[in-house]
Amino acid sequence: MQKGKTISKLLGLKQVELAMLLKVSKGQLAMYETFKRNLPISALLPLAEMLRFMKEESLKSGSSEVMQFQAAQKKKVLAHLLKENQFKQKLLERKLERAERKYQANKTALQLMQFLEKEATKKGDSPNNLVKVIERRAANELEKNNWDVVAKLQIQKEVLVAEAEILLKFMV
Repeated sequence: MQKGKTISKLLGLKQVELAMLLKVSKGQLAMYETFKRNLPISALLPLAEMLRFMKEESLKSGSSEVMQFQAAQKKKVLAHLLKENQFKQKLLERKLERAERKYQANKTALQLMQFLEKEATKKGDSPNNLVKVIERRAANELEKNNWDVVAKLQIQKEVLVAEAEILLKFMV
């Protein structure tokens, strides 16, 4: 037996529970586990059967119904997490596309308005008020939906992709 591993822990039971199963007092079992006292034969026989069963089960390793149930639960939870991850990825892709479109549209509008402003000053005219309004709107939108927003969304997408790969690895 490993150091610090008592028989009750080896069987996955609390000391009180094992004592009740063996029909001995908790004190008797505690002394037996610390090698200070023997158990009555009426308690040793069921204990030996339990230990033999556990040894056989550990050799089978996972063939019990409990292990199969846990494996099925694990698979179910991982499948749910993967489905959630895929949903988040699709949602994030849409947000990213929208942010990139807004960024490009505002950048293009700002460049065009700056061009129109330069053309008006070349001709000696003052820039049209509409040009200035559009330029301010595009600049404000660029400030709100700038490259930082796009970069954050791209990073979040990469994180979700990595998470999906990890989930797939655990499913196998």
